[in-house]
Amino acid sequence: MEDALFFSREHMGNKPVMTKLYHSMMESLFALFAIRDMGRLTHADVIERFEREYIRSGRIDGKILDALRRAYDLTHECDCDHMPMPTDEETKSTMKAAEELISATAGLLGTEVTKHESSTV
Repeated sequence: MEDALFFSREHMGNKPVMTKLYHSMMESLFALFAIRDMGRLTHADVIERFEREYIRSGRIDGKILDALRRAYDLTHECDCDHMPMPTDEETKSTMKAAEELISATAGLLGTEVTKHESSTV
């Protein structure tokens, strides 16, 4: 998350910021599921489990899943010219969703969340 905030502050472009946000969100899911080694799992597998266990149960807001899936779509396939560029609005809403997911993860795991430059990390 710190990298995403830094990239945003330095105006390095929405794609690198979105990529960092996506990975911050995935790290939260890895923490939720105590995943230390992906093994044969894919990111899509982890996202599907997140939906099943946390979104459908209402423990975490579905808008976070929407932002995570959009970030996945924008960053995960490749860095090819044909891939759409995240808009400022998408980047901003994903930043908010990432902060909410990190905070929710910390609450669910009973760990402390620290603040850096007015944002949750």
